Amino acid sequence: MKPIRHFMLALLLVLAGKQAAAQIDRSTPPAPGPAPTVSFPEFHETQLDNGLKVFVISNHAQPVVTFRLLFRTGSEYDGEKSGIAEFTTDLLTSGTTSRSSLEFAQEADFLGLSLGAGAADDQMSVSGSGLKKHMDKLLALMTDALYNASFPQDELDKLKKQTLSGLKTIHKDPDAVMGRLQITVGYNVHPYAAFQTAEDVEAITRQDLVSFHRNYFIPNNASLAVVGDVTVEEILPVLQRYFGDWKTGRVPQSNFPAPKPIEGRSVHLVDLGKTQSQTAVTVSTTAIERSNPDYIAFSMMNSILGGGFSGRLFANLREKHAFTYGAYSSVEARKNAGLWNAAASVRRIATDSAFAQIILEMERMRSETVESSELDMHKQYASGRFLLGLENPSTIATMVQNIDLYNLPKDYYRTYVQNVMAMTPADIQRVAKKYLAPNDIALLAVGDASVIAEPLAQFGEVSMYDADMQPVADAQTFEVDIDGPTLIGKVVEAMGGRETLENIESRITEANVTITAMGGESEGVLKTIEMAPNKKHQLITIAVDMGGGMQMLEIEEWCDGKTAAERQPMSPAQDITGEDLDKTLESNLFNEMLHVAERGYGVTVKEKKTMDGRTVYSVEIAKKHSTDEIFVDAETFLLHGKTETADTAHGPITNVTRFSDYREVDGVMLPFTITQENPATNLTATVTSYKHNVDIDESVFSRK
Repeated sequence: MKPIRHFMLALLLVLAGKQAAAQIDRSTPPAPGPAPTVSFPEFHETQLDNGLKVFVISNHAQPVVTFRLLFRTGSEYDGEKSGIAEFTTDLLTSGTTSRSSLEFAQEADFLGLSLGAGAADDQMSVSGSGLKKHMDKLLALMTDALYNASFPQDELDKLKKQTLSGLKTIHKDPDAVMGRLQITVGYNVHPYAAFQTAEDVEAITRQDLVSFHRNYFIPNNASLAVVGDVTVEEILPVLQRYFGDWKTGRVPQSNFPAPKPIEGRSVHLVDLGKTQSQTAVTVSTTAIERSNPDYIAFSMMNSILGGGFSGRLFANLREKHAFTYGAYSSVEARKNAGLWNAAASVRRIATDSAFAQIILEMERMRSETVESSELDMHKQYASGRFLLGLENPSTIATMVQNIDLYNLPKDYYRTYVQNVMAMTPADIQRVAKKYLAPNDIALLAVGDASVIAEPLAQFGEVSMYDADMQPVADAQTFEVDIDGPTLIGKVVEAMGGRETLENIESRITEANVTITAMGGESEGVLKTIEMAPNKKHQLITIAVDMGGGMQMLEIEEWCDGKTAAERQPMSPAQDITGEDLDKTLESNLFNEMLHVAERGYGVTVKEKKTMDGRTVYSVEIAKKHSTDEIFVDAETFLLHGKTETADTAHGPITNVTRFSDYREVDGVMLPFTITQENPATNLTATVTSYKHNVDIDESVFSRK
């Protein structure tokens, strides 16, 4: 069965047109509305004698009060056992010296109180909220957990079991593995690069949690934000009563090595095997820490580039090229370091193309001035999101404490909207040129190395890792041990032998097809009629949802050995002429492997390597009008796959075809499953029948 590339390319164009029609007209963006008016609430700052910094934000709209304790250390202090900080906060409310985990939960639930704790790299927090009339009970529970956490062994054992169960799934999750790869490459020698493994979980003891709690849960390493229906005068005595006797400790000093910046272009790949039809891709570059004065401008630049549906990456990788469902970028600004990441999940065959387009958008951001209308839209969005955040007391508490944690100006949030709305196109281009360096990037990929490793080598040397970020050897290669003519002879023999193949002069193939394209899946049927030496008729009919209901699309191709024509969906038949005709006549040669020598084709065995878990020969066949690359199974000598590139309105597109499920039909080994994929579409043909040497009306090969 010949590759059905014409249908793949035609369907891509039809669906691209359909999607384009459904898109919002971006040529005339809506005019921005007036700048949102917002007032960040006033806050009172003080400090208790034990060093606990206190922020009070009065809000009398509802009889509710929220308390948030923030500690200025986080999981970067885990040490040799990653996860200690997180385990400590997870178990903080799972039992104290006076209450069991169940009793703690029951008391909170009875009064409708919300209590929780969590850990991040730079901080840990303990928070609680409830009605003002239950404020004393809320603080009693919070401080009991804070001062008297017992870290019961049975609760620790339960948490470890749950964590180990979750870790078992990470090795199969491209996004989770990508998260590990990002921090490993981006933060390298800094503790920010640490992640929890099964060995870490097994090694954590109750004493580790007790020691961590004792060392870092101290008042002079913390701040407390109070937001709600209280005044400064009434709340400070309450806070003194609950937190005034909290004993101080030695504030931890950070002496961690600074991450090595990403310099030059490097490629990093985790192989999750041939089960992955998608590749998780990320482009990372060293960026800014949270306290950097350019943070707002850099965030606005990031919003334009990859801030969701309105971002340029989304428009390029999804809408223009159909590589992915979505492409995004993010600013990861931590206390002591930062990264900028652009990420997507793409078809594996589009991996290198996706990287190329991300780099292109980075370069465009640096070289072209952003239109004011585009910038205004993102300024409005950023300001509006900030305004919505002020409706949440926990968000307000976090913002106020961030001023202290990241050493931000006292009026940072009070002037935030003003500073956002003052951004100019020149500001955006300045930070893009300063921090977005396309030549100092790490290209990260998680997927099927047998398919994506070789194309990625164009960007630089490929470093490979396992899912636990341990370096591994590249895909295995072997010394070429056969020449081209001998290999073709073995292929002919494996297919059934020259005599058997020569006795078959025609073939009718029928198959069911499934096509995934533009985020949807369609099904249909295929029928191919072939006759020696190079006559062919192919018809594919498929039902496609065009938005207004299902429509039957057809692709038809004729070749009578001298002329050829094709009919694409919703278009009249067209003759194939010139160089395209020469290529079509050449590609339709029946039982092609039989005729390689007599046609004078050049055959070169380029390499012997692993592909899809099989050892294959990569073979180049130089014809008169085109060059094919085929992959021959080194054990069975049956055709495993082939690649071909065609020019389209979207630029060059490479199709990769794979053949599997070989069965004997009339003495000939034929594939019953054929898959084709290109950056935008994926097709699977499941053959239902092959028929040889049946009566054929040769008029079928002529254009209708």
